[in-house]
Amino acid sequence: MNVNVLVCPYCGEIHDVSKNEFFNNPACNVCDGLLLPKAPVDVNERVFKRFIAYSTLPVVGNFWGPWSGKSQEVAEVVASLADTFQTDAIFLRVNCEQEQVLANSYKLVDIPTFILFKSKVEYRRIQGALSERDFHAWLERYLRVKRKKATYHRSSV
Repeated sequence: MNVNVLVCPYCGEIHDVSKNEFFNNPACNVCDGLLLPKAPVDVNERVFKRFIAYSTLPVVGNFWGPWSGKSQEVAEVVASLADTFQTDAIFLRVNCEQEQVLANSYKLVDIPTFILFKSKVEYRRIQGALSERDFHAWLERYLRVKRKKATYHRSSV
């Protein structure tokens, strides 16, 4: 039987989810949080590291800062894409002001920075504010999936 390992983005509990359960909105048996959330989830260093270590789904880490205008500009775009790619990747938000040690460990040059992790390692990275169309294309390319997005949000970038 094929199994995905999913980490609860709310409590960090690790779950083996069968392919049959995967598309039926699986929930954590500890905290009842959705294991495949439709929106980016704010996480601390402990939960973030558990995702990298255990998740069989790719992880998109959004390293952002509350002081960054570019982070605020792309927040709606990232939320939309998390919904579009819900079963393809997990979107996690890391507040660089609160999680400075974690942010510094990735030697960020710009905020926001988006890092795609696959199989426990950094796979690709993109920085700065992106249009939804460009970010969508980037995700399709590196997740190796095609997802239709009916309408794109207007963006000032």
